[in-house]
Amino acid sequence: MSVIQTKQWLYEFINRCKEKSILDYPTIQRETLCDPLKKGFPNIAPQSLHHELLNHGLFDPFEWFKIETVVEKMEELNVWKIVQKEYKKLKKLWNGPNVPIYIFPIKGMGFKRDFRKNGVAYKEGVFLFFSNSLSETEIKAMFAHEYNHVCRIHLNNLSLDQIPLKESIIIEGLGEYAIKDLYGEKFVGPWTNLYSYEQSLEIWKRYFLPSLYLKGLKNHYPFLYGQKGSPLPKWIGYHIGYQIINSYQEKNGPFKNDELYRKSSDTIISGSKFPKE
Repeated sequence: MSVIQTKQWLYEFINRCKEKSILDYPTIQRETLCDPLKKGFPNIAPQSLHHELLNHGLFDPFEWFKIETVVEKMEELNVWKIVQKEYKKLKKLWNGPNVPIYIFPIKGMGFKRDFRKNGVAYKEGVFLFFSNSLSETEIKAMFAHEYNHVCRIHLNNLSLDQIPLKESIIIEGLGEYAIKDLYGEKFVGPWTNLYSYEQSLEIWKRYFLPSLYLKGLKNHYPFLYGQKGSPLPKWIGYHIGYQIINSYQEKNGPFKNDELYRKSSDTIISGSKFPKE
């Protein structure tokens, strides 16, 4: 598999919206962008997948009138070619799986915002959501983070309902550490240094340790992203995950990424500065 030429789907979406009323735009988006995914994602209805992709960053269907310019700019930036080349490189470097990669514009295009890129990884494939103002390295880094997730997901073969919190934390840490390893610390997420070691260790001991075996990705969201009104601050799980991987490498490595993502979450946590006891 490889990068899917989703720009063709996007132009079809735009052309159909030009001929229809505003009430039709969500249905047109689902039909043009999600219905073609039925074969690759047989266990999820297009309506449900559409909802998930919108939550992860897919542009709002009512933004259709801006999308043509965005897609043209993305083509000028060679976004699809950049990701295809990086996929071939990382697949070989990490001995990773064959998966399709789907690229779409991110929501909120044309507004001043920090939300310029995002992605989501499934066992069946990778979705990337980009603005039209990213550098080549930013594009590569976003893909590397998500493809690293796919490598780990294929290795452990756990469903989203089965995955324990400890694995969710390690998956996110591995993805961000891969960016540091490949492209430099400049391109890692800002959450990697949001908190001091003392702050994160206290939160780890008090809230994460008792919940490491909590199953179900949706149950992990407060731990990963933080939750207002709770003792879990913004992006705390992402921060701790990265610091676990970083400290494990410092104490035991260095390991190459294709070795690192094959290590169990218990091995990595036990060898880090975030003890399990």
